[in-house]
Amino acid sequence: MSVTAPPVPHAVEEPAWPNARVRRRAPLSPRYVATRLATAAVAVWAVFTLVFFSLLATGNPAQLLVAPDAPPGELQRISALMGFDRPPLQQYLTFLSRVASGRFPNSIRYDESPMRLVAERLPASLTLGLTGLLAGAAVGAVTGYLGATARRPLLRRVPLSVLTALDAVPSFFLGILLIFAFAVQARVLPASGGGTLAHLVLPAATLSVVVAAPVARIFRTALLEILEQDHVRTARSKGLPNAVVMGRHVVANALPPVLNVLGVQAGMVLGGAIVTEALFSWPGLGQLSISALNNRDYPLVLACVCVIAVGFVLINLVVDLLAALLDPRTRR
Repeated sequence: MSVTAPPVPHAVEEPAWPNARVRRRAPLSPRYVATRLATAAVAVWAVFTLVFFSLLATGNPAQLLVAPDAPPGELQRISALMGFDRPPLQQYLTFLSRVASGRFPNSIRYDESPMRLVAERLPASLTLGLTGLLAGAAVGAVTGYLGATARRPLLRRVPLSVLTALDAVPSFFLGILLIFAFAVQARVLPASGGGTLAHLVLPAATLSVVVAAPVARIFRTALLEILEQDHVRTARSKGLPNAVVMGRHVVANALPPVLNVLGVQAGMVLGGAIVTEALFSWPGLGQLSISALNNRDYPLVLACVCVIAVGFVLINLVVDLLAALLDPRTRR
């Protein structure tokens, strides 16, 4: 009597890397997107409120419009005319309603819409910020990749150490060094101003250092962590080319934390370029903000702050959504 062997079940082929299913998961849920949008709106409102009451605490801006030899009641008349004699909460609610309707009060100094003034300076700030961000991201990515994968110790350590040392230098001092080296000594680049590509090099280089150093550190750490995971060893054991392993299984999985860092750095570049713009006399939003603060031009200051805050929040919102698409674990 012959015994028939039981059929051998077909072996289930394991994916080359556990995260392969991530790319086929469902897109972002409406609830997640709505939650992120609500959080962004609250963040903009909180920044706007904090700056409004901080500026209100510095004094009555109507004093800037009154001549020293004006009659005694002139200050009270202008304050009542512009609404600065009202209680702070009433001023805040009035201003908030006008901002929500898109009708910013006119600038105290320029007597025109502050959003028009901001719109004139915004392209220069975006050009500077985007150039510095892209240059810093590229330098940081290359440095982080070398720090994690280079075989020679010099390539692994020296570029990252140089970026870390430059990151420790204050941006205004780094800008002064660049001006001294390339504008005063070498005389190959202009020290200040705007309008040409040559004027963009030094301020963009100053901002790129702020972006490059954290990107390099985060990217290197993420690469080293992923290189030790099982799916990378499985992909290598199957004989996949090194370019495929590094591009599909390593670099792709290291991007979400880098995107988060880039989102924060992009907001910092947009709002933190004030010192750099003032140092290089770059005709952007930073110079306009400093001028408005010196003149206690409340509507113009708040318009600048609103644009910067909205830009910061929108950039981080887009980055969060992209990171959630690449790695669903971040949705938690």
